Amino acid sequence: MKKIVLGMIRGLAMAAAALCLFSCGKKDSAKTIKIGVLYSTTGNFSLSETPMQNAAKMAIDEINAAGGIKGMKIEPLYVDYGSDPAMAAEKAQQMILKDQVTAIVGTNASNTRLAVIPTIEKYNGLLVYNTFYEGEKPSKNLLYTNTCPNQQVAAFIPWMIKNLGPKIYIVGSDYEFPRKTIIFAKQYIEQAGGQVVGEEYTPTNETDFSSVVNRIKASGADCVFSAVAGNSNVPFYKDYVQYGMDPKKVPLCSISSHESAIKGVGSAAVGNYASFDYFNSIDTPESKAFVKKYQELFGTATTVTNSAEGAYHGVYILAKAIERAKSLSAQDIIEAAAGVEVDAPSGKIKMHETNHHCYLNTYIGQVQEDLTYKILASSDGLVEPKPE
Repeated sequence: MKKIVLGMIRGLAMAAAALCLFSCGKKDSAKTIKIGVLYSTTGNFSLSETPMQNAAKMAIDEINAAGGIKGMKIEPLYVDYGSDPAMAAEKAQQMILKDQVTAIVGTNASNTRLAVIPTIEKYNGLLVYNTFYEGEKPSKNLLYTNTCPNQQVAAFIPWMIKNLGPKIYIVGSDYEFPRKTIIFAKQYIEQAGGQVVGEEYTPTNETDFSSVVNRIKASGADCVFSAVAGNSNVPFYKDYVQYGMDPKKVPLCSISSHESAIKGVGSAAVGNYASFDYFNSIDTPESKAFVKKYQELFGTATTVTNSAEGAYHGVYILAKAIERAKSLSAQDIIEAAAGVEVDAPSGKIKMHETNHHCYLNTYIGQVQEDLTYKILASSDGLVEPKPE
């Protein structure tokens, strides 16, 4: 009898140790892995974030259908913060303290990310951030799955000067991402022999760009470097044509007008350019299958964007990191994410070994009559992320 009891004790100890592998540092029993999905499906950034939530859901459902992570299903918690940074911070705290999520996937605009980071760091949580950003002062508690400036702007500026002309007018929304990224852009403009002929910033909810367009017209610019973000892209592009500018002669060259914005603009967008790590028109079987499945699941009222693809592969990176991690603690997952590779719609991508960012491609595209981007140039392989 004593041998049986000792055997049972040993068995229970082994079971407890196995359970601790994925639950130490968490109060839940790890029967499921709770993931917060924090995006705005309402407000000024809903055009950008609704496709991101859709793509994150698509990835989560695929992972669960394939058996989950270590046999545990992902339990998603979808929350809309209404494009309000303060609300996003409040919701993130609730997810961590009340809902006991293992990680949060989401936020979009830099002012929202920056509002959420103190909460993530205070409670030693993990945020998987899926939007192109200014690359400044990255947090040790974040995994960044989209571009920083050297992956988006460094190739775009010389291409603009070579193909469109040296005189560049700069317009950006008035918050961190446009302002900080434009600092980098101006350095690249100077290095490539370009000239800044105007620079201004508009409110994030701006709807009237008539005076901006008139100043661009008077500047003699060859092209416009645009960091106008969110839903404001729609009135900007429409006003650009309405008030006398021809994109075929003086195009907008954007780092923030993805396919959702272009769809909202319509024919006024034709002829303009953008630079991202992914366009949904990339001619590969993986990208085509991704877009096809997205449309089957969510229809065509929204559309796949580079940030949506970033959310999709961001969930897969998170899942693979959790699978490799010693526990469900944020720091163990972040440590396990170093060097992770996943097959994404844009191709194979990889997390940097030390700086929490992804090696990604760079593409330059032009808006066509069917409101898709035609790829005109691309990087020769993955570009190393170099956040400041």
